[in-house]
Amino acid sequence: MTTSNLNLDIQAAWERSILAASRDDTALMLTVTARRPARTQTRDRAPIDLAFVLDRSGSMDGDKLDLVKRAVIEALAYLNPDDRVALVVFDNEIDVLQRFAPASGEVRDAIGHGLRTLEARGGTNLSGGWLTGCGQLAEHAPHPSAARLRRAILLTDGQANDGILDPGELARHATALRQRGISTSTMGVGEGFDEMLLSGLAEAGGGNFVYIEHPAELPAFFEHEIGGLTALAALRPQLEITLPLGTRGVLLNAFPNERHGKTITVELRDLVDGDRIELVMMVTHRGRVWGESATLGCTARYVDPESSDYRGFVVDVPPLTLVPDGEARHAPVDHAVAFARAREQARLDQREALRLDRAGRHAESRQMFAASHGRLHEVDAAAAAGGYAGIKAAAMEEMRTESSRAHSLASAPAAPLDERTHKERAARHARSSRGDRNPRS
Repeated sequence: MTTSNLNLDIQAAWERSILAASRDDTALMLTVTARRPARTQTRDRAPIDLAFVLDRSGSMDGDKLDLVKRAVIEALAYLNPDDRVALVVFDNEIDVLQRFAPASGEVRDAIGHGLRTLEARGGTNLSGGWLTGCGQLAEHAPHPSAARLRRAILLTDGQANDGILDPGELARHATALRQRGISTSTMGVGEGFDEMLLSGLAEAGGGNFVYIEHPAELPAFFEHEIGGLTALAALRPQLEITLPLGTRGVLLNAFPNERHGKTITVELRDLVDGDRIELVMMVTHRGRVWGESATLGCTARYVDPESSDYRGFVVDVPPLTLVPDGEARHAPVDHAVAFARAREQARLDQREALRLDRAGRHAESRQMFAASHGRLHEVDAAAAAGGYAGIKAAAMEEMRTESSRAHSLASAPAAPLDERTHKERAARHARSSRGDRNPRS
C-alpha cells in the first residue's frame, strides 16, 4: 500500500497482517523514497549552510592534513554565493579560520589560503571544535520562512582528550542541535578515532558517519557529502506512528525516536533525490484488546526545500486482523518484510557484539556474532522457500556477504578484534540501517 506526496513516496507493508488472538508479533516496514519533482529539476537548488570542523592535532601531520586541505578546497566548488560557510580548526585550542559568511569567490579564496597555511600540532579538543562550528551556524540562523539545510561536518583521526569526553553528553548536545535544525556528519580517518563516539554523534545529530580508511579517499567522501546536499528533496522529515491500544512498537533502525503514550516520532535524516529508506518496526500484542481488527496510524511531515513550505500527509497502513491461534499459523508472510526485519535485527546483534568486544567480553561478543549469522541464514532459507518474492538479487547478495562476515567473526579467537574491523563494521551498520548511499558503490 503506497501513499505519495509531492516529494515522498511511502509504502507500508506488514510481515504478517493476520495475528494470533492470544499473543503474537509482526513487523511493519515503511519504505520511504525521496524525489525532487520534475518542476524543480531545472531551478536553482535550495541554499545550504555548512561549517567545516577539522582536526589539526599532531596526529594529522603529513599526508592526512594535506589531503584534508585539498578535499575541502575541492568541496567548496559545490557551493554558490547563496550558500554560507564557516571553517573551524581544532587541536587543544580552537580557531575560527573563516567566520560564517556567504560562499562568495572571495570567501572561498580566503578559506583556501587559510588551509594552505595550516599546520598540525597539539591535542584533540573535539567537543570544543565541533560546538564552535555548530555555534557559527546557530548564531546566523536563517529567517523562519527560509528552508536551509544547516550542517556541521566534523573530521578527525584521533581520540578526544580535551573538553567534553563523555559520548552520552556529546550525543545529547547533538540531539538538542538537531532539534534546532542543525545536523552533524562525522568522518573518521585511519584507525585512531573512537567509532562509537563519532557514529553516535552522527546518529543523534541526524547526519552521516563515514569511515575513511585511507586519506586518499577523502575527496570522494567530501564530494559525496556535499554533492548530495545539492539535490535535496526533503528537509527534517519525520514519521509519527500511533500504535493501537494493547500493542508495543520498537524501531529497529538507527534513527532518533521519541515515545509519547502510544505515538512514536521518528526523526529521519535529510533526504536527497533518489534516497530510499526501509524503516522496520517490531509490533507485539499480548491479548485480545481491540476486537477483531485494528489500524496503526502514520503521518509523515517534512519541509520542502524549494518552497520552504511544511508538508504533511497521512500514510495508508493496512489493518491488522486477529484470528484464532490455529488459523494464524497459516497466515501469509511477506518475505520482503521478513527479510528486512532479520537484516535490522542482525545489525543490532552485531552492534552489541562490537560493544561487548570493546568491553573485553570476547566470548559473549562471539556469541552475538553467531546469533547474527543464525538470523540471516534462517531468513535466507525462508526467502528461498517463498521464491525470494519481492527481494532484489543485490539485497540477497549483500545479506549473504554479511552472513558470511558474521560467521567469520563468530569464529574469531577470544581476543580483541582489530581496529579496522571495529570501524568498518560500525560505519557499514550505521550507513545501511539509515539508508545512506555509499560513495564507494
